[in-house]
Amino acid sequence: MKNDVTIVGGGPAGMLMGLLLAKENIKVVVLEKNNSLKRDFRGETIAPGSVYILKMLGVYQELEKHGFIKVNKIKMYDQEKNLFNVDFNRFNHPQKYGIDMPQPVVLEAIKRQAMKYPSFQYINGANCTDLIKENGKVVGVQYKHEGEIKKIHSQLVIGAEGRFSQLRSLAEYDVKKEEFSRDLIWFKVPKPLNWEEGNLIKVYKNDHVIILPTYPNYLRVGTYISLGDNANTKSKGLDSFIEKVSRIEPRLLTPMKDHITSWKDTTLLKIFTAHVDKWAKDGIILIGDSAHTLSPILGQGVNIAMQDAYELTPYVVKGLSAYQNSPIPASHFDEFVSKRKQQISFVSSFQARQEQNLAASSPVECAIRKWKMKMLDRTPFKYTVMKKLQYGIVANNKVEV
Repeated sequence: MKNDVTIVGGGPAGMLMGLLLAKENIKVVVLEKNNSLKRDFRGETIAPGSVYILKMLGVYQELEKHGFIKVNKIKMYDQEKNLFNVDFNRFNHPQKYGIDMPQPVVLEAIKRQAMKYPSFQYINGANCTDLIKENGKVVGVQYKHEGEIKKIHSQLVIGAEGRFSQLRSLAEYDVKKEEFSRDLIWFKVPKPLNWEEGNLIKVYKNDHVIILPTYPNYLRVGTYISLGDNANTKSKGLDSFIEKVSRIEPRLLTPMKDHITSWKDTTLLKIFTAHVDKWAKDGIILIGDSAHTLSPILGQGVNIAMQDAYELTPYVVKGLSAYQNSPIPASHFDEFVSKRKQQISFVSSFQARQEQNLAASSPVECAIRKWKMKMLDRTPFKYTVMKKLQYGIVANNKVEV
């Protein structure tokens, strides 16, 4: 098989990349190793900037048919004392909210839109096993599908598999990985009555929970434990875990007792960042979590990955034309990588500062955190920072499709 572009990974970055290239009449194939697009405890909140892109691409209308939760607030409390608020309605942008809905629904909607273009192909159950190289340059991939080894040749391979990228290993990228001092336990419970929509962070002394609205009427709750302390946490029993969480947010006590009946109702997420310095090599480029795995704070992973795809598209189009029938050289993407690194550096630095705030342990550190968040809440500058986070490349409302 021969294509202009081969994308490995059918997540938010890979699937959107496939649609964007198909719209440009580029022959593109998306290889997804799983037989299903089902995702559990992945990023389900799509930030306003990426929602705006989906609107421009005609995908949003499909999402409306399914239904979603509008997310237009971020709040932080110390027990019941409000520390910080952001209301998306105050952003100077036509898209005033993000959305929360199951990731498989979003991916299927993007795929259906892409399938309208004859140049798009999607293959599931396709496990990439090797790269095809000529003179040290990547010219395609080898993959296993339905028990057969197959090959695809292309001018460009795009790696979009996520935080545990196989392609990243096959291409021998140098990865700088940094583990956080804590792990995160996630779970879902039904939403209590009269719960106000919005992303909520609640802190209590040296502990906190992250509470996110989840379609259709659930809450996705995350709470931190010490790094490698999962076995010790479980040894104390579910009752101790439920007490730990409900001490911070009492309204979660009843739904947790009713619905968290075993540890199988929870998911452990290892918190780490992983960055590749040079995203591109001759004939291949990484995007999304494959190139830059971020902390889950403020749910920026999906947003950044989708905007990687959007911003990469014109560079791919120009590269295919400029280097006809040859692998696109790494240097062609220098400008793209430089621009994206600026945004990602901003996001990761912001996340690191918030992680430091949330990790406050001593009474003095907790008092400083409270003061800092109150001071930030009083200044309009918070909307400048949050707009850059929530909208990224479309912060100034400049999108053409």
